[in-house]
Amino acid sequence: MSDTPKPEVTNESAADAPRPGNGAEPRATAAPTGPIQISEAEQREIDRELEEMMSTVSGSADATGSTQATTTLPGESVEPGTKMTGTIVGVSDEEVFVEFGAKCQGVLERGQFTKKETVEVGGRVEVIADRYDADSGLLILRRPGVIQKATWDMLSIGTIVEGRVTGMIKGGLEVDLQGIRGFMPGSQASLAPMKDISELLNEKIQCEVVEVHKRSKNVIVSRRRLLEREAAANREKLEAELEVDQIRKGVVRNITDFGAFVDLGGLEGLVHIRDLSWGTVEKVSDVLTTGQEVEVKVLKIDKERGRLSLGLKHAQPDPWVNVGDRFAEGTELKARVVRVLDFGAFAEIEPGVEALIPISEMGWTRTNRTEDAVSVGDMVAVKVLRVEPKKRRIALSMKQAQPDPWAGVLESFTPQSLVKGKVTKLMDFGAFVEIAPGIEGMVHISEIS
Repeated sequence: MSDTPKPEVTNESAADAPRPGNGAEPRATAAPTGPIQISEAEQREIDRELEEMMSTVSGSADATGSTQATTTLPGESVEPGTKMTGTIVGVSDEEVFVEFGAKCQGVLERGQFTKKETVEVGGRVEVIADRYDADSGLLILRRPGVIQKATWDMLSIGTIVEGRVTGMIKGGLEVDLQGIRGFMPGSQASLAPMKDISELLNEKIQCEVVEVHKRSKNVIVSRRRLLEREAAANREKLEAELEVDQIRKGVVRNITDFGAFVDLGGLEGLVHIRDLSWGTVEKVSDVLTTGQEVEVKVLKIDKERGRLSLGLKHAQPDPWVNVGDRFAEGTELKARVVRVLDFGAFAEIEPGVEALIPISEMGWTRTNRTEDAVSVGDMVAVKVLRVEPKKRRIALSMKQAQPDPWAGVLESFTPQSLVKGKVTKLMDFGAFVEIAPGIEGMVHISEIS
């Protein structure tokens, strides 16, 4: 400020200036032609005021710049791929402007609307945010199901693009983004690791831009990120809708020794082996296969532990309903042996209904071991002895389904007649001898010799 030339006041201009208090009216004078002279004290006062003004302006600029650096604009926080519903606030031949609350707007192409659709200010529209454009301060939008054509100008991290897998290269796949060559690492091809990523060859896919280098013309995309976001949205929606006793369709994702995990569309639940069938299941793989579509019933929802219990058999009619009407006591039928135990065998009389054949009812002759009478898979003739629907119990008899060998035995074997037989059991007091199928007699120890 010291180098600034100081204006000077001439004697002529001073003489012409009106004197206060002398009653003279001010009169017009010619503009000074020379420099105006001021005192050093006045000059210092001017310098001080100028410095204060400059300081104030500088401080305001710094404060404004600091505020801008720390303030996040509404559109910047919106994740790419987010579904939003907004109000149309502007329509032109090429663009439609949409508002999502205060200070948050976006734009999409007018061509994404069909000719039959009414596009007018005040209308509501559902869109997907592709990215945030910092230069314009607007969200770049698209309608669900519409993918923007990839261009170098619009490509940025988070942009959703569509392309076709054209080849395999080291570490991943080559994707043609409608004229722009992109690379997708193998790990980004799917939610779960793929055994053979060549399955995607020639497939049209949607993916998200994760890296873009416009100078070197390199673009890296991820299909997995898009799938993860879609799965998260589906899972959130499903969790809100899911209720106990609902019947849902799903796909078997994984099979274990204790059950199978079924994907309901973003949320997986466990079908325990005991809930696979109304009948006996030895191995889960006997009932289900990976990738199989099934209908299951929601049995239990544990939100705190994030667990979901499902039932496959519960989505099917309960075969024990009215079982007593179909299998009344005394009914004779064929049954398939499904389990062999020490005390007897369980036989399936219809899918999902199993009944017990006690070891004592396996034949008219004495049966020491169940395995001696039946094996798993055998078809045997049985007779219904007892039905208890509430307890889900049915008792069967094999011997009652056979002729009684004792019928007419007195006529066949008269006293004092000689017969041949087979010793079946030795006791301290004697021996049991089978003299005909199902007919045993006892030889007392006193009669042996």
